[in-house]
Amino acid sequence: MRRHLKPSIYLIILLGCAFTACKNEIDEYYARPDWLEPNIYDMLKEKGQFSSYLSVVDKAGYRDVLGRAGYFTVFAPTNEAFQQFIQEKSFASVEDIDTLTASKIVNYSVVYNAFTKENLDDYQSTAEQGWVLDKAFKRTTAYYKWVYDESVDGSLQKVIDQNGVPLLPESPPVFTPDDNNNKSIPYFTDPFMATKNITAYDYNYFFPGSEYSGFNVAGAKVTEADILCENGIVHAINRVILPLPNLDEQLSSNPDYSEFRNVIDNYIREFTLAPSSFLSRYEQVEGSRPNVYIKTYPLLNYAPNCENFMKYGGGEGYDAQIDGWTLFAPNNAAVLDFFNNKFLVYYKTLDNMPAQIIAEFVNAHLFRTTVWPSKFETTTNMFGEPARFDPEINITEKVFGSNGAFYGTDIIQKTDAFYTALGPIILNPDYSLMLQALYTSELFYVVKNTGIKLTVFMINNAEFDSLGLSYNIATGAWDLNDPDLGTNSSVAVNRLINMHVVLGEHPSFIDDALLETYGGEYIRQNYGFIWAAGNVEKAETLIPKNKTQASNGYTYTLTPAIRFSTENIGKHIQLKGADFSKFFSYLTKSASSLPGYVYDPSTMAIANIKNTENNTLLIPSNAAMDSAVAHGVLPAISPADFTQAQQDRLLKFVMYHTLAKLIVTNNGEISGDVKTLYSTPDGATYMTVFNDGANFGMIDHQGRTANVVLPASNVLSNRAVIHQIDNYLIY
Repeated sequence: MRRHLKPSIYLIILLGCAFTACKNEIDEYYARPDWLEPNIYDMLKEKGQFSSYLSVVDKAGYRDVLGRAGYFTVFAPTNEAFQQFIQEKSFASVEDIDTLTASKIVNYSVVYNAFTKENLDDYQSTAEQGWVLDKAFKRTTAYYKWVYDESVDGSLQKVIDQNGVPLLPESPPVFTPDDNNNKSIPYFTDPFMATKNITAYDYNYFFPGSEYSGFNVAGAKVTEADILCENGIVHAINRVILPLPNLDEQLSSNPDYSEFRNVIDNYIREFTLAPSSFLSRYEQVEGSRPNVYIKTYPLLNYAPNCENFMKYGGGEGYDAQIDGWTLFAPNNAAVLDFFNNKFLVYYKTLDNMPAQIIAEFVNAHLFRTTVWPSKFETTTNMFGEPARFDPEINITEKVFGSNGAFYGTDIIQKTDAFYTALGPIILNPDYSLMLQALYTSELFYVVKNTGIKLTVFMINNAEFDSLGLSYNIATGAWDLNDPDLGTNSSVAVNRLINMHVVLGEHPSFIDDALLETYGGEYIRQNYGFIWAAGNVEKAETLIPKNKTQASNGYTYTLTPAIRFSTENIGKHIQLKGADFSKFFSYLTKSASSLPGYVYDPSTMAIANIKNTENNTLLIPSNAAMDSAVAHGVLPAISPADFTQAQQDRLLKFVMYHTLAKLIVTNNGEISGDVKTLYSTPDGATYMTVFNDGANFGMIDHQGRTANVVLPASNVLSNRAVIHQIDNYLIY
């Protein structure tokens, strides 16, 4: 008997058929299109000229990476490139390339994200402008160094490189636990070169054995660009490229730079324990948890082992695409010559020298940008100094590394700190207190500035002691124990140091003239002698000795030091004696009846003349004072006290003879109307100053002329200068 299927069975069969048909349609809809290019691995295999590269890809375990979904740029060496490579490295065949070398080749050939030739040199800016055309010459690869063994304090330890550089060099080093410090690979295209205004000369300077073709990757030429694949883009190259060294690795690899390297390793490099988050990460990867130390360079302008450029120091995430470091490494002969003849003449050994001075030497050779061979003269380090090397004479080795340009040199960078007027101070421990004083003021940068011509009188440590000034390292402040310099130690140090820096070059002191110092005060030179107002008070004469010519002027030793005055101007009128006797007698006469109205004998201060401000006092000669009395401008001095009206006339007379700025006989730049300290109900008053260097005088409100009389002029006081004139002046 024929059996019939139940309706439910029919339904199941029917649905099953429908499902099978539907699945086939879905598979067909989502099937890989016939027009889609093969993945990178299959494309290279299909091309036929990359079998050697695929061999090392397999050995490095990268077949699945390049054969699956992703988005990569691959710089793939051809079979011919591998033939050249195995000959150079003495391998018998491609199969003899070891796994470690294979891994290096492959990882360094793979760049994250896919870039055609057209957009490879565009900068992936994360700022508002987005992609910036033709500005990039590097891309980050899949290769990174990871943890390695290195000697730390005499024992072998696990070490990881510093992977970030702070914006300001004096800030602590940066280390980001989850950043692998991946190496970058450089490339060179015509649009980039044009944007950077560099040429094939700059490329061939680093890669002399390679032809610049308009699209090169390190020392290789791209033989076929833009091979489009399902998971990225391939550019065929004619050389095998091993990971390029960073500047730290390059410096360590050549014994010709061991002296320079030892300076860094022994006095600047530091090892700090990695944070626990990184130690945990290391344990997950390696299965153990030893101490891992970060190799840092806290005193350098950048860490030569950092691959990330300024990514963590104010830069952008991809800023290593557009710039890198530069290191000029002097060879052993250059370093030893510099040490023996300049750097260690006084300190004798680096152990005795402050670390900041050692860092100054090293940092002069470090540039926080790429110094292209054609741009030595226009690219500066962080001291504002160009690369002071001849690219055709002084460069003994040139390597374009993963994080910057390396130049071996046969001379040192003649940094301004050691070859300007700062040099004899910074390199001699006898002047360490003066150096400290310069550090705590803007003068440190002024004295080492080649654009400013200076004469510097050096103050040794013994002179600081005699002045009652000492530096307290614990508090970071100056202590003052001499009342002659006032009560504020910071003011005293700044004023003292300013008075020892004279504007302009002075190879001799044979004239009688006033010299303007950096602080705007004046000192006097007179036929081989130097002094300031404070030296006059102590009857000191100073003779400049041991002249040294620097790139921006001259330095001299001076004992004792130049002393500023804290006294009021009456003190120096009195010290001058007979030349100012009539004028001074009017001051003392006024004080006998009304102390302080015109003059205070207890402080020797003249009313309204403040020793915190710059002034010029014009004192009529004794004959001119008599003439003022004869014409009724001044009262006669008699046994009787001055009346109030006479006091007012005297005060007006003194104030009009006081100018509200410093004017000296040998400064012909100051002329024209100059404000006086005398004021009327209508406001300030002025007189006309004429000073052409040969004729120096004043014309008052009524057209009367007074000439400055030498030698009874250029008398120094506390932020003031006093001149004798041959006539009196009235408003």
